Amino acid sequence: MDRRQFIQAGVGAVLAAQGRAQAPPSAVAKQLKIDVFSRHLQWLRDADQVAEAVNEMGFDGLDITVRPYPGHIDPARVAQDLPPFVNTIRRHGLLVKEITCPITDADSPNAEQILQTASSLGITHYWWGTFRYVPGKPVMAQLDDLKPRVAKLAALNAKYKMTAMYHTNEGDGPVGAAIWDLLYVLRNFDPAQVGFHYDVGHMTLGGGNGTWALGLRAAGPYIAGISVKDTVMEKIPGSAAEAGADSGRGASGMPNGWRIRQVPLGEGLDNLPKLASVLKEIGFSGPCEIQAEYPNGGAESAQDKLSLPREQVLGAMKRDLKVLRAAFASSGL
Repeated sequence: MDRRQFIQAGVGAVLAAQGRAQAPPSAVAKQLKIDVFSRHLQWLRDADQVAEAVNEMGFDGLDITVRPYPGHIDPARVAQDLPPFVNTIRRHGLLVKEITCPITDADSPNAEQILQTASSLGITHYWWGTFRYVPGKPVMAQLDDLKPRVAKLAALNAKYKMTAMYHTNEGDGPVGAAIWDLLYVLRNFDPAQVGFHYDVGHMTLGGGNGTWALGLRAAGPYIAGISVKDTVMEKIPGSAAEAGADSGRGASGMPNGWRIRQVPLGEGLDNLPKLASVLKEIGFSGPCEIQAEYPNGGAESAQDKLSLPREQVLGAMKRDLKVLRAAFASSGL
């Protein structure tokens, strides 16, 4: 497939999907529910303690990690351990609509058991991914090779009435970084079965100067979930960039000593009011979560013990929630 054919295919995918799946703006909930990612609460092991922390911060619900320790639920024991954990969280008045689990395709270990158990609990969405490009091989051929794998997973999702949310990352390695590439793969599948878990932080980095918003609009019918985090780009102290030199390469493969650093919401590159506006435009009403990946006592990196006081860690994530809700309110979400 040449470049022109690829663009035509991408446009066709968007138009077809919009024609059958685009929700009208009036269908958007007045206030989107916002989850906290349980990866940031893995220093709490008891479900009651987790729920108390979520309520203390003011989130609406919880995205539960079904991952090997320190994930909250071991995938090998999902049938035994997920139901009581979810039921306890819900007894505290919290929503559980989504889980994060290590499913790449239908043949991933424990995939069917995870989906069967989650579905039986009324959970509807799960984090899916990630495919990676093989360097040196034609991109379009690799995307075509993914279609049978996606078809098999979509069929499994249909069986259990689940939606797989493919988490997006920036860079030249992950499939989906360009949005258009994965949209080409997904275009003939039902958005109720497979879609994007659109990571605003990654997509802002990968689609600078507002280009990310074009991708979000284009993939609108396939935006199954939203993940929000914020970043800045900065010069590494003592680097060639800080000295004004024209050579050198810094962290993350960036030239001239630049690096990416995670920051609390509202302190970085994310345009949260514009995000809210586009979400309103595409009729988004799916799961939305905050990923607090800036330094926060170990909570940011799934540690099972904190190096900062509990109130400081929870307070930081509570501030993120306030910032995002204020941005959403600007568009009536």
